[in-house]
Amino acid sequence: MNELENIVQPGERVDLQTISITRSDEADEERKYYISKVYDITEDRIEILMPMEQTKLILLPVDAEYDLYFYAKKGIYTCKGRVTERYKNESVYVVVLQMITELSKHQRREYYRYGCVLGMVSKQLKMEEENAYLQDKFIEKLPEPQEKSVIVDISGGGLRFVSAQRYDNSRLVICRFVLTVKVESKSFTCVVRVLGSRPVGNGTNNIEYRGQFVFLDNFDRESIIKYIFEEERRLRHRR
Repeated sequence: MNELENIVQPGERVDLQTISITRSDEADEERKYYISKVYDITEDRIEILMPMEQTKLILLPVDAEYDLYFYAKKGIYTCKGRVTERYKNESVYVVVLQMITELSKHQRREYYRYGCVLGMVSKQLKMEEENAYLQDKFIEKLPEPQEKSVIVDISGGGLRFVSAQRYDNSRLVICRFVLTVKVESKSFTCVVRVLGSRPVGNGTNNIEYRGQFVFLDNFDRESIIKYIFEEERRLRHRR
């Protein structure tokens, strides 16, 4: 069994990002981000499920190259891969990629954190609400968040926010905020687990909290990541 087969297993998540050929803004505009799952591994051949956006298949072109990020049990691993073929196995659409660099441990954070200032409302769940959510994952049954907070950075994995409210470490907080990409606004209601906190230190009673998303579905996660990419491109153009 080679290194790839020893680390990456079928069914595990893999993210793909198109490789920018130049550093120009035009090239950055063409960078795309996809989420998929590993279908099969044989030597340095990687088979993944064809990515989808909502219900639409994304046909990755043959010879296209991608940065691949594998979310394995041993951690996040990355390499570059080239699409060599596509095929259909009964009702399953598969993309075959050839590794063009060695697999290596990804040392950076799982998701890029984008600094921002966004209004949000939040509320710490009661213990019975927290237990019910962890059991059935139904966010519709949770109370309406009403306490004002401000998001100061956000990623596909969580957010950092400031609030005058007191939230306990390791507890769940329901959050609601709106992200706007171009002219389209989307409201997000999600639950985060508080990982840590610290005083803001500007003479106020505000506390800065770090939160990790709990049971965030892939569509909402991808929408947040796309918002971050779009905002980064917009800021580069303004500069």
